[in-house]
Amino acid sequence: MFFIKQTFFKKFLLEDARRFSPSGRYAGLAAFGKHPGWDDHVEDLGLETESLILAKTLFYVNGIGGQIDSGAWERLEPAQQLPAFKHVFLWQRSGQFLIGRLWSSSDGKGRKRYPMVVCLHFIGVTLGWTIKQALPALAELEDALTRTNSADDVRTLLNRKRLALREALPSAQIQGEYAPVSPESLHNILQNSGGANREGFLRVLYQGKSQLAALAPGKFNARAQTAGFRAQQIRVPASGANPEQALLFWTRFFLTQVDPSVPLLLALPLEANWLDVTAGEPESHEFFCLRASPKAVPLVSEVPYTLDDAFRSGATTFLERFQSGDTKAADLPSPATETVPLAPPAKSGWRKWLGVGFFLIFAGVAAYILVPRNQQHQKTAGAAETNAEPSKPFAQTDAATSAPAKIETAKAEPVKSEAARVNTPKEAPRVDPAIEAARIAEEKKNADAMAAAAKLKAETEAAAKEKEQQALAEQARIAKEKQIAAQKQLEEQQRKEAEDAAAKKKVAEDAKPKMELAAAVVTPKPADPKPADISPASGPRPEMTNSIGMVLVSMPSGIWVGKYEVTQGEYRKVMWSNPSKSLNDRQPVERVTWSAANAFCQKLTEKERAKLPAGSVYSLPTQKQWEEFAAGQKFENVSSQLAAGPSIVGQGSANKFGLFDVLGNVWEWCLDGGTGTDKLLKGGAFDSTNYDLSMAPDRQMPNCGFRCVLVSH
Repeated sequence: MFFIKQTFFKKFLLEDARRFSPSGRYAGLAAFGKHPGWDDHVEDLGLETESLILAKTLFYVNGIGGQIDSGAWERLEPAQQLPAFKHVFLWQRSGQFLIGRLWSSSDGKGRKRYPMVVCLHFIGVTLGWTIKQALPALAELEDALTRTNSADDVRTLLNRKRLALREALPSAQIQGEYAPVSPESLHNILQNSGGANREGFLRVLYQGKSQLAALAPGKFNARAQTAGFRAQQIRVPASGANPEQALLFWTRFFLTQVDPSVPLLLALPLEANWLDVTAGEPESHEFFCLRASPKAVPLVSEVPYTLDDAFRSGATTFLERFQSGDTKAADLPSPATETVPLAPPAKSGWRKWLGVGFFLIFAGVAAYILVPRNQQHQKTAGAAETNAEPSKPFAQTDAATSAPAKIETAKAEPVKSEAARVNTPKEAPRVDPAIEAARIAEEKKNADAMAAAAKLKAETEAAAKEKEQQALAEQARIAKEKQIAAQKQLEEQQRKEAEDAAAKKKVAEDAKPKMELAAAVVTPKPADPKPADISPASGPRPEMTNSIGMVLVSMPSGIWVGKYEVTQGEYRKVMWSNPSKSLNDRQPVERVTWSAANAFCQKLTEKERAKLPAGSVYSLPTQKQWEEFAAGQKFENVSSQLAAGPSIVGQGSANKFGLFDVLGNVWEWCLDGGTGTDKLLKGGAFDSTNYDLSMAPDRQMPNCGFRCVLVSH
């Protein structure tokens, strides 16, 4: 956990967007949890950033999983429990956002304890734009994913939504107010709900002043030692007309209390009227709130604090400034009585309350025994003296604190009674039988009470020990089940890998004669070979653009060749995926296998079937075709050669036919050639000035892509 905490504060929502896009903008979409398309937890889908990986670990594995394993939610009474998962959440820090949605779901075996979670990661855009884009997209995904039981459908839906969001990034808002809330909305939230609502906001400020003081703007240092730092959580009303307004309002509100470098998590149940705010790195018990109603975790706005005049005046002034649009950090006076941070109950909290109960029982018995058993008028005298004490205001409400006060009072009474006894004239040593019988009965009653308390304590301790042993046994059973499940999953994965390998081998064997035939068919016949047919034309070559935006150039031999290497944007429009390591729609697609490149050509042919001349197909170029359109270009004539990675297509100089990056940028697969079972790549790459390379057809490399040709059979 220490390692996770260090990683969390150093890396969570601190990604460098330039790793993903030169523009500094990024949109990622991930999913995890339970879905009927999988027999267990969903595979890792879209976990492209460290923040998404950490979010899954903290929110789902440790948080929700920890609460399920502990049985914390199952022990709640029905009135204390939310019936299902149905939430949106917003995690933000230093201008980066994770915004997600979760709902109750099940796996393929019908197990329903875990939810399904979809989560977006945005960098380089405003929070207002993020929420407007994300909330409808997440709602659409929930609706679509709950309508299918297919894992393939889930992957396809996620890929389409991810692509749509990334296509919207160039027009995204990158400047403006961080958490925009209109003046009308601020007025409605802070004023139009009556005096009780304003009092609730004062209570939130009162609790926050104590609980969040160490995280105040300018005071928190994420680079300092954070190992001992604990997250803080507050439950507030879900103020606002809709989820968008609630998330923006409370973000705006708490950023006046908390430094922007503190990770801030807002969890909003969509069918309830509260919102939970967690500052810092949450542990498992911070996620108890997801399924706990206010009867288990109360709203801070409903806790009846006694607010001193100085604090009430300062907090009222702050709310007036906040309502007028001021977002400066809150500078409030410290409460006269420090508040106690509210936190969800720990796993062993029931023992604490048993201990308090025993303490109160023994305190009462002790007080009763210490009352003097003298004559009735002595008791009356002691009571009279006690009642003569001037009354003092008592604001403490904690039962555990009030119990010792009762004991002290009980201890003080014998002194007063003793004084009364000394001042009373001596009487004859005469014992009233009725009084003696009452004394004996009283002593027996006290002895029975002590015995009953001791018996209750012993029984409770035995029950607690038995429950602890049962919990340990249950944990051991769960751990064993997880181990068995993990072993089965590993065996299943190994079986699938073996099947996939066998299927790939068979496909490769079946495809080999077809590809050799295709190479023979698409190789142009040298009818009437003339030097003019293969020599570069003096003027620009004819061009055309197909339906996915791919520009093709006509060659003297009659084939059409892609002017650029196939880009990531073009590849995704056909295959609905992107295997590339360096993500940019205008960079060449890379980490693509020979088989995947051929599949792209086949699907593109099907997509354009109605527009193509009869017998025309898209294909990888043969070795001979590639050498034709390379036009004898050499690396010594290329302006830019070696680089750190792929570059945007078309940035260098074109060759004699107007084609770009024939040499350099990424290797290009050929349809034929190669040695043995390997396939041929030509043209070098950003990290190589060799002209030829042979490689296994199913291997993925970050410097390997391809270029299409359009040929007629």
